[in-house]
Amino acid sequence: MMFLVYRIGILDAIGRCHSAEYSIGGMFLRGHAFKTYRVGHPVDCYLKCFEELICQSYNFVRGQYLCELNNRTKEARPEDFVSDWKRFYVKRVTKRVPLGTIGELPAQSFSEIAASEGNETVNRKYWIYSDGNSEVIEAYCEDHWQKINGKEPVCFGTKNNDYGAFNMTKSGRVKTMKLVHRSGSVHCHPSTGGSYWGCTNLAYKDNLMTFITDDKKNAILPPAENLTKAGSECGFKKYFYSLDGSSLNSSELVFRNLSNPFSVSRSQEMQIWYGQDLVDCSEDNNKGKTCVDVYAWYE
Repeated sequence: MMFLVYRIGILDAIGRCHSAEYSIGGMFLRGHAFKTYRVGHPVDCYLKCFEELICQSYNFVRGQYLCELNNRTKEARPEDFVSDWKRFYVKRVTKRVPLGTIGELPAQSFSEIAASEGNETVNRKYWIYSDGNSEVIEAYCEDHWQKINGKEPVCFGTKNNDYGAFNMTKSGRVKTMKLVHRSGSVHCHPSTGGSYWGCTNLAYKDNLMTFITDDKKNAILPPAENLTKAGSECGFKKYFYSLDGSSLNSSELVFRNLSNPFSVSRSQEMQIWYGQDLVDCSEDNNKGKTCVDVYAWYE
């Protein structure tokens, strides 16, 4: 495939030069136009984009003099950057509003923001869609992670169904999740020391016992196939596991990426369980509570 690339420079009404990214001929961004104009000259298309707060880029249709203003860039949506010999594409540079930084320009996910803004992405609150394109929320994002709980941490205990509940804030497919320790510790026996995520009894070595489940107590992270079967004292139930890069007192518990991301809906309840409490086994002498922040990585 061949396409032409050239630089655009434009003088405004008082003689200031505005520079735009290289125009790319024979290509356009499909499916993200929010306004279309018929104009007299390609320069008019640039000026139309400059007037619109949410304009991220534009397509120009040669011959028809149509100007298509986009609310995304090719970086945000590379799968929609396609060929058309009649069009050319230009990304707005001057005073472009970064994706997700205002409520009028929400992103589908923080992964889309990272793709759009690259090295300019910072850890902060962003505006994202929470349920398709109908609801918009402001969520704290860090790298590719979206924080799920608010100011208050989610806390889970060690016995008597003392799980920690939280609700997903966005519908979508989740690749993995992580828990960030805020306070507290758990004990599997009064004679053992505390840890953030498991049991310091030597019999368990460095295995972990902290799970994320759905509201039916089905293990989501880690998935059931990654769990280790216990002995006969617990009926050979599976309630602990190993995780590369994580130990009993790691500041973060980062689960492995799922080969098949799981779907969640906005407001869906999820739970955090201590392993022995989850399977109702060997929990009588347990004590303590761990409090965490919850993060999800959406596709």
